[in-house]
Amino acid sequence: SQNNRTLLEDIAKLHIAACPKLTYEAKHCRFKKGEQKDRLRIGFLSSFFWNHTVGKLSRGIIEHFSRDHFDVIVFRLPGKKDEISEVIDQAADKVVPLYRKLDRDWKIIAEEELDILFYLDIGMDPYTYFLSFARLAPVQAVTIGHAESSGIPNIDYFLSSELTEPDDGDDHYSEQLIRLSYLPTYYYRPKVPKKKLTRTDYDLPRDHRLYVYPQALFKLHPGLDATFGELLRRDPGGRLVLIDDGKGGHLSNLIIERFSRSCPDIVDQVILVPKMPYEKFLSLLLLSDAILDNPYLSGTNSGLEALGVGVPIIAWAGKYCSGNCVTACYRQMGLSDLIATDQESFLQLTLRLAQDKEFKLQMQSDIKENSHKLFERIEVVQEMEAF
Repeated sequence: SQNNRTLLEDIAKLHIAACPKLTYEAKHCRFKKGEQKDRLRIGFLSSFFWNHTVGKLSRGIIEHFSRDHFDVIVFRLPGKKDEISEVIDQAADKVVPLYRKLDRDWKIIAEEELDILFYLDIGMDPYTYFLSFARLAPVQAVTIGHAESSGIPNIDYFLSSELTEPDDGDDHYSEQLIRLSYLPTYYYRPKVPKKKLTRTDYDLPRDHRLYVYPQALFKLHPGLDATFGELLRRDPGGRLVLIDDGKGGHLSNLIIERFSRSCPDIVDQVILVPKMPYEKFLSLLLLSDAILDNPYLSGTNSGLEALGVGVPIIAWAGKYCSGNCVTACYRQMGLSDLIATDQESFLQLTLRLAQDKEFKLQMQSDIKENSHKLFERIEVVQEMEAF
């Protein structure tokens, strides 16, 4: 809800002042090489190279980066392994294990003598945040895995998109902002679940309209409370469906307590469903009457999942990149009918989508015709290579 650049820069300065050693510099970064190289060594680094939003957003990029011009090295931190982590490891020219020990990992990365070190996110994991203070490649970049400036002096570029950035977007980053033509992801289209589920499978009421907020609860900004409250007042037969985080109910209890203070008259219209397997989640999206976006922290992954199975979402264009992910999906598809610009247009579009069957069918048809523009776009990878 505000430009955090100065705050994030000040936090980085504080860390550097407290521990100057964080700005370690690899020897090969101290000399500018004058010659042009036919092949560049690029390292990809994240803590989330598995079935996680960052893994899904980055998998196709790593798989399809040109091997004629790049040696692709994946740096793997200790953590989860699954089918996506296996695909990423198999796609890389080399997988280098890291150990979550800064002194040790600096040297391991430095030994690879990278030309480019590409962080797929900075700010979502404390360890990779502190790792990124070092100069481990002559060029270091980050992208929208976490759609916020790092504030860190040794990160040179932020790869974003002209579809998500406002006109004053350059002012939001300590890095040099690069506006790509597309969303910076090569994303595989999700498959529509084979088994058709009903509301009974979720213990959801049959006779109420379901307004589903598909993102993680920690993204539910307090600024949305008034909007959700007004939505449920205008549709007394509507129910707001939230998905629990599966971590013991602490966060969901806090959310319900917050609603009890901010909009107590509608709190009985809020339903929490348990965290669920991926296919069941996609089926929930298919069952919804309307899917709700978040202008403070929009969801690239949940947006692509919903649109990939043909489910419309009410987008709400935010002031910053972090609030424009679903809006950007519609822009990339060449559609605009479901992009709200303020609370009133968001409410009107949501109610219309949930209550006007012909309008919903038209929106579904438009998405079906154009959603191919979101998935498996090799142009995204080529644009990154050119940069």
